[in-house]
Amino acid sequence: MTENELKDIEEQIKLLEAEGRKISVSNKMKLKKLQRSRDKAKSPIETSSVFVANSAMQEDVRLIDIDKIMMPEFNDRTGIDNKKIIELAESIKENGLIQPIILIENDNGTYTKIAGRRRILASQRNGNTKIEAIIKKEKLDKRKFNLLVLHENTQREDLNSYDKVRSVLHFIEQEFAMNQIEAKKMCHKVNNFNKGNLVKDDLELESMSHRLNQILSDTKVFSSVAHLIKHLPVLDMSIEILTLLESNEITFGMALLFNQYSNSKFKDKKEFSSVAKHILISEMNLKDAKNYFIKSLYKKEKLEEENVTKEIKSKLLKLNKRISSLKEMEKKDFNNELSILLKKYKI
Repeated sequence: MTENELKDIEEQIKLLEAEGRKISVSNKMKLKKLQRSRDKAKSPIETSSVFVANSAMQEDVRLIDIDKIMMPEFNDRTGIDNKKIIELAESIKENGLIQPIILIENDNGTYTKIAGRRRILASQRNGNTKIEAIIKKEKLDKRKFNLLVLHENTQREDLNSYDKVRSVLHFIEQEFAMNQIEAKKMCHKVNNFNKGNLVKDDLELESMSHRLNQILSDTKVFSSVAHLIKHLPVLDMSIEILTLLESNEITFGMALLFNQYSNSKFKDKKEFSSVAKHILISEMNLKDAKNYFIKSLYKKEKLEEENVTKEIKSKLLKLNKRISSLKEMEKKDFNNELSILLKKYKI
């Protein structure tokens, strides 16, 4: 990609991002594609998955025994669809392997997969004992290996949001030597720090923020810590919602809304899938969909939600009366805490 083409993509991204909340579904899809193209062009590691250019394939292509191929400890692709493996196997049988898989050679004569898990499974289904593979020549330390695996997989258009978030979060876990729960907490803490909600001269947090921002820059999947946090809820979404999201039947905002009500009880013993289907058929926007969910809630659950809203309003009224009697210092403290709360809920 030339400099001018990259500049043109950056300009288109800025224009689309400027639409903010009013951005249409089609433009959101276009934005995702543009961001993916930009990230591939700016990536520090050359990707060579199923979309690899022929010139890059000349690196070192060999016919490798499948039983010598090891899978990485971290499974970068979950929920492999057996139906799609059968389809891929038939395609390989008819047309051959269109693109080789990508491996790195180990010292003991075995190989570790970087990209191509489904092509390996499909070839095995066909009874093949060997498979064409691009062998990466350079010696890689653990960090660069993990980064290469992440790049080769997250920049694939058919990799779902769930696995992209898992892969990036796993990389963060490795870098900071922590588990997933700790990594999520750290991301939220750094995000608050970046927003100015925490003490600015906290050197430990500043260092953590710098490291995390560098990791996200290297991985080229999420543009910022805030962007990653926005996508963390996919880890708790059902397969039903993720399928709708990945097939572009719903926007990410709608997926978050669906997730909020996925375990709710509805009137007339309706299932969540039935309520969601009606929303999709009616082509409701986010506001109408939320109202429909609330109207469809089982009476007791709806009443609980209404009671919470009433309680909040009641507390706000009491607070409004109390503010005038606060001392000057108390007002300053309250104002600071209120600013944090407003930022948290994007008000």
